[in-house]
Amino acid sequence: MASGMCASTVVLLAMVPRGGHIVTTTDCYKERRMFIETFLPKLGITPTLIDATDIAGLQAIVNNHEVSMFFTESPTNPFLRCVDIKLVSEICHKRGTLVCIDGTIATPLNQKALALGADLVLAGCISGSMKLVSEIRIMHNLLGGTLSPVHIFRGNPLMPFLRTGHGIAE
Repeated sequence: MASGMCASTVVLLAMVPRGGHIVTTTDCYKERRMFIETFLPKLGITPTLIDATDIAGLQAIVNNHEVSMFFTESPTNPFLRCVDIKLVSEICHKRGTLVCIDGTIATPLNQKALALGADLVLAGCISGSMKLVSEIRIMHNLLGGTLSPVHIFRGNPLMPFLRTGHGIAE
């Protein structure tokens, strides 16, 4: 994907149907939250924002509404709150709700969100089951998403920091 916002947009458009309901957290990437709050309602998708640590609130929303997806970052940006991915996944899966974790800050090398129960993980790429990733890939192709020429030429400028910042030597 050309950017994290591109990945988020493609996932949301591919996985949350018209008439669907998405729950996300107030503590998240601002542009993604704006997209969820202002653009998705134009497609008939209902957004609900909760505090990242409000497990009881998430449980109430999932139990009382047909929620298509819970989408959060862990740790969150900018406050670095960690979400209990295993617990959130258990709550959501009981009602058929997909769980998508943006693990950009922790990276999948350190935070095993899929192993903890998340359905999808964003962190420079999109990981999940072949079925879900195939649906997302179709949407990505339909929207014309590609890597930017700068990223193709230079690679991801954050990767050296992410590798060394997380204890992985070059």
